[in-house]
Amino acid sequence: MNDSIINDLHNIRDHLDQVKSYVSNIKNTLIMDSFVETRQHLYDIYNDRLGMSFYLGNHFEGHREVVEKMRNSDLENVRLSVIDGDKRSCSIFSSEDFSVILGIIFYDN
Repeated sequence: MNDSIINDLHNIRDHLDQVKSYVSNIKNTLIMDSFVETRQHLYDIYNDRLGMSFYLGNHFEGHREVVEKMRNSDLENVRLSVIDGDKRSCSIFSSEDFSVILGIIFYDN
């Protein structure tokens, strides 16, 4: 089930309004682990990881886009929600109430 959700999200990843609607429909399910952290803290962590791409290659699709959106966001806190699949997983970065989707990072398991 999670793999089909991750594939659906991957297909609409460039249309954040559609992602927002999709996430609104699944946010109360048990498939998502989620926590809230300050935007600056998450930005610092994920911005630092961009430097590791030299060693890791481009295995984290959407990473640069998410970091850019976090840097330009005026959100005080960001919700990080993770959906684990068998083949691929994803991390969704949003406002606390999912009303703003900053982006999604996809990665192979």
